[in-house]
Amino acid sequence: MHELDRIRLALTDAAGRGEGAVLATVVAVDGSAYRGAGARMVVRADGSTVGAVSGGCLEADIVARAAAVLASGTSELVHYDTRSSDDGVFGLGMGCQGVVDVRLEPLADDALRTEIDRLAELRARNAVRLLVCGAGADAIPVVRLAAMTGWLVTVIDHRPSFATAERFPDAERVIRLDASRPDGALASVVRLDEFAAAVVMGHAAAHDRARLQELLGISSLRYLGVLGPRRRTMELLEGAPGLVPGAVPPHVYAPIGLDIGAETPEEIALAIVSECAAALAGRTPRSLRDSPGPIHSRR
Repeated sequence: MHELDRIRLALTDAAGRGEGAVLATVVAVDGSAYRGAGARMVVRADGSTVGAVSGGCLEADIVARAAAVLASGTSELVHYDTRSSDDGVFGLGMGCQGVVDVRLEPLADDALRTEIDRLAELRARNAVRLLVCGAGADAIPVVRLAAMTGWLVTVIDHRPSFATAERFPDAERVIRLDASRPDGALASVVRLDEFAAAVVMGHAAAHDRARLQELLGISSLRYLGVLGPRRRTMELLEGAPGLVPGAVPPHVYAPIGLDIGAETPEEIALAIVSECAAALAGRTPRSLRDSPGPIHSRR
């Protein structure tokens, strides 16, 4: 479940119990920090938390301040400077070498319900939808990992015993669809323009060819991964309308996945989801060690 969903559910539960809560939001970062601007955390009336604004450095201090903020009903802006070489700065043992500003905002009654609605709208605008064409054993960890990341996953397969909700409890939708039938087009069961990414991994050439060639024309797709060797993908692309023979569109990733030495299905899933995430973020995958800029892009 996405962090925004967990925060929204926590606020909804607080509202149902007639409790208030404090929303902590990172509003500015200068230098190195674990989370970027926009990161959120909820502190409930009992001191429990949902979400995170750091790697654990700031949370205890924020919880300590939250009760007073909630009682006063007044927002507070807290300035954390972790650039000091003294590991005991603020008594928190921070060492991120950056400056972080966090707004603590008390939420109760109408303000609480307004924030719940705002988070729902924000989530809807930023939800990544992934289409997985194929429901084999190797698709299970892909769907699980993508769902853990907070993506909304739809699984489509032609095999009745494979396309089941029991096999993919983390998927938003699981659909049985036979590409060999006249009514077997993907567009007949889903809105393809709602997906930002798709993976073709059905292990059946006829079905994979139909899925890949239908997905080629979807402008919303920024990532279209194809499982299998490069030569197989070229064969699947043969005869695709409007495609120059031998050419591979830039948003098609084949062979799929980052080169991390993956062998097991779980490792391969990690390589696939990581490559997809990088493509959606417009990043060229590389180690942060080799990146000259800050960890988080300025937002």
